Amino acid sequence: MPSSEPLDLPPYRAVLVVDTKDFGSNDDVVQTVMAESIYDILTRAFGRAGLAHVVEAPLFPHLTGDGVGMGFDTRYLPAVVSRFFDALQQELAEQDSRMRVFRRTASLRMRASLNVGPVSDPGPDGRSAVVGSTVITAHRMLDTAPVRAALSGSDPEQTFVSAVLSQRVFEDVLVSGYATLSPSRVAPVPVSVKEFSGTVYLYVPKPSGDLLRDGFGSGYQAVVDAVTPEPAPPPLGHVTTNTFSGTSNAPVVQVGTLHGGLNQGR
Repeated sequence: MPSSEPLDLPPYRAVLVVDTKDFGSNDDVVQTVMAESIYDILTRAFGRAGLAHVVEAPLFPHLTGDGVGMGFDTRYLPAVVSRFFDALQQELAEQDSRMRVFRRTASLRMRASLNVGPVSDPGPDGRSAVVGSTVITAHRMLDTAPVRAALSGSDPEQTFVSAVLSQRVFEDVLVSGYATLSPSRVAPVPVSVKEFSGTVYLYVPKPSGDLLRDGFGSGYQAVVDAVTPEPAPPPLGHVTTNTFSGTSNAPVVQVGTLHGGLNQGR
């Protein structure tokens, strides 16, 4: 039953979720190598960004096989927004050459989402899941068409990261001036996936290919549409078809349904 007393608001946490593009399209051997590399790559990226302390003591780490989810203190948000995604791009670019030596077609590219909001900490026994709208939204943002299209519409040998920030991260961290990343370097895009809809802010550290040529204009929108095709429009009601053949000395009138008489004067 609902409590008759108001509940305490959980502490505000930053939530980062990262996953790997087309992970399932690789064979088992490549998947194993990738899965073993993901956390090390993220750790090195945090270190490269001067944020090793964030990844070394996450509030609630979660490995997903093809990615990582983690929570951290909100005071680190400006530094993560300003430096982590660029560092991850650099780390993945270096990793790419090693992956291609191992398997020529293997490529490790990542999507990342960053959200902030109230999150209940997991229980001390470690068996309780971290749930709530803040965490769910971070995962939903990661699965939206624009963040997927940013990688699909760019050069796989140049662009390794597409990151999406929530509205709250954008307003509280970028617009407020705490981050060194300028608000002008992220693109607002409307999204809708499952129970989440709203505006998110896309950041691509190193645009390339169609994304560099078209930006987030019509060319980029075409890639988004290809990733998530629009549903067929609903029928416009009853459609009547009739055909006339032959010749006539009088005007020919073709109608669907006629109520009453038709007076065809000259």
